[in-house]
Amino acid sequence: MGEEAPRRRLVNGYTIIGVERNPLLPCRGIVAKFDSEIGEVIPVLFIRNVGRSSYIESENILTIKVHGRLMTFYPDGRVAMNQIWDERVVKELMDDLMKEVNDAYEELLEEGPPTAEEVRRALSLSWKDVYELLPKTNCGECGYETCLSFAVDVLRGDAKLSECTPLKRMGEKADKLVLEKLGSRIAKALGWG
Repeated sequence: MGEEAPRRRLVNGYTIIGVERNPLLPCRGIVAKFDSEIGEVIPVLFIRNVGRSSYIESENILTIKVHGRLMTFYPDGRVAMNQIWDERVVKELMDDLMKEVNDAYEELLEEGPPTAEEVRRALSLSWKDVYELLPKTNCGECGYETCLSFAVDVLRGDAKLSECTPLKRMGEKADKLVLEKLGSRIAKALGWG
């Protein structure tokens, strides 16, 4: 059995630049900085988090909502987060974010950067686009009462598109439909395949 290729990493660590108290809430926000610039992976992170993020393409700045917290990524490696209660939470979140950045870097090395078309599709994607892919039978096989509520949760990352049994039963026809409408990267991000 061959050896697995060593994992390639973009970032290996981070420093906390500052902690700020919010005068209106009993929480703090932090700014941290990775040990490398991350601008090249921000578009990949955006597509991987489509539906849960906001991307300013012209500035290459990404904000992702994770567990009720907003996390903003800047090309120079800075990350700003809100609702930080203590230092332990900062470490856990930054360790998770470091893994996510490195996973996106692996994808970048394997698949290249997202195309302008992929970014455009991701920027304009809505729950209606996901809903149009579904059979609209409200069968409940996915665990949701309606195809509409399922589509919303797929886009939010709370469900996977592949959990739609009637769509999966369509086989190659469904693959073609999903890939044509979303493209492979967005389809993968929404849990197809």
